[in-house]
Amino acid sequence: MGIDIAPFAEQVCQKKLGVHHILVKQKDKTVAEFHFQQTDRRTDIHSATKSIVSLAVGIAIDEGLLSLDTKPVEILNRYLPKYYDEHWNQVRVRHLLMMSSGHDHKLMDGYSMIPGSINRDDLENLDWVNYTFSQSLQLKPGEKFVYNNACPHILARMICELTGENLIDWLQPRLFEPLKIANPQWLTDPLGYTCGPGGLQLTTEEFSRIAQLCLNHGKWNGCQLVSAEYIQEATGRRIETCQEAQFCDTSDITAGYGYFFWRAYRDEAYYLSGWGGQLAIVLPKYEAVIALHSYEFDTQILMDTIWKTIVSQWK
Repeated sequence: MGIDIAPFAEQVCQKKLGVHHILVKQKDKTVAEFHFQQTDRRTDIHSATKSIVSLAVGIAIDEGLLSLDTKPVEILNRYLPKYYDEHWNQVRVRHLLMMSSGHDHKLMDGYSMIPGSINRDDLENLDWVNYTFSQSLQLKPGEKFVYNNACPHILARMICELTGENLIDWLQPRLFEPLKIANPQWLTDPLGYTCGPGGLQLTTEEFSRIAQLCLNHGKWNGCQLVSAEYIQEATGRRIETCQEAQFCDTSDITAGYGYFFWRAYRDEAYYLSGWGGQLAIVLPKYEAVIALHSYEFDTQILMDTIWKTIVSQWK
């Protein structure tokens, strides 16, 4: 069952990829790992945090707090601006989860490289919910995938509004404690609410537990933390992400999207992905997960190297 991790490490060195840690599990056992840095400390998993927000939504659905058809404007009505685009009344939870809120551009970027772009930390409006609802919609909700950091934050705030608890605190007994992720750290927005778009800090091993939970259909140590039905729907292909035909089937970001989970175009895999090469890949076909922390912005070369040197050993 063991995996030879040396070919991967050699490729990382040859290609000068910024990988820090990689851990491979199969059948819930660690079968290989390699650490390019001395210690596997907690680091920001960035946008892979969105997948944890998706799991939180699944738990909230299981508890009857909301549904995929719940309207954000109804739950967060007290944060609405005086005047807002009436098309927001058509937006539902499922649209936010699929990054199809109806915007034709990104909102609340954290690290935009586009000149003149306003990052979320630069916003004068410190209430990111009020700011988001003040933005008009250019598309029909559910019509098109447009990556958007406002979507997960709206969902995080919805759970807070429904429960009276910040998302990190609400998830503590429902997710973090069962997974034995002690005292998790998660960035907040300017008002102190858990940051939906990113900011959760995990070790590579802890990151792999999130992926393992998904592989296990939401079950951990005999306890169903998230319903299997939600995991199946959330990790499936719910919306197309391919915008340019010439890149389809060559870049994994064009393989489709679930509910804050990315689909891969090989081996029916899916993955959690964060800025700078934070990846947790779930491979149901091989009963395996692969987690890595990196400072590498060519995510595709990381994916290709993983398939060439690791996944190929299972074929």
